[in-house]
Amino acid sequence: MRKFLTLILAAAIIGTPAFAHAHGFDSDFSQDITGPFKLEVVVSEDLAHRANNLPKKLSDRGSGGRLNSAFSNNGKYGDRAIEYLLEEMEEELVEDFAKRGLTLSDSASTLLRVTINEVKPNRPTFNQLKEDASLSFQSFGIGGADVSAEFVSASGTVIGTANYDYFSSFYERPAQTASTWTDANRAFSRFSKRLSKKLAAMDPGAS
Repeated sequence: MRKFLTLILAAAIIGTPAFAHAHGFDSDFSQDITGPFKLEVVVSEDLAHRANNLPKKLSDRGSGGRLNSAFSNNGKYGDRAIEYLLEEMEEELVEDFAKRGLTLSDSASTLLRVTINEVKPNRPTFNQLKEDASLSFQSFGIGGADVSAEFVSASGTVIGTANYDYFSSFYERPAQTASTWTDANRAFSRFSKRLSKKLAAMDPGAS
């Protein structure tokens, strides 16, 4: 598995709105794109910053709760949480691409860079619990994720993009039995399935 710092250095600088509701899957391709693909999963510069800090922008922090609370202010997730998210996103893509007959290869000329732009946990992460003694794992909130992808040709030209975001609302939040990243994992799964389906439709060799 690639190291966290290597992934951060490769991350694209992408600004995203804070915690919008689902906008569905959108894509824009200048041509039909067929595999194989070299997969790279990274996090945005902003999310990398939030691993050990509160958001830089006050507008990205929670509207309620205490001023320095990591959980309510959407930050200090911890390096371990970021590693977990990267691994979960990659595993979803590898599994769904295999089901669709799409090939991933480290030697492929077309790069598929998937960026986790934004996340919000349903429960405090291990690092947030360590940062704030008043929190407990029983603390609960709505969560989700914003994910995007770009396809880069061997010449360095972006030939396709895709994005998906999902953040649950008060009315559709998961049950109290939800884990830390239930909503974020749901977003990863939906994005991966929709992206692989889109690519399979363009590739006559895929299923």
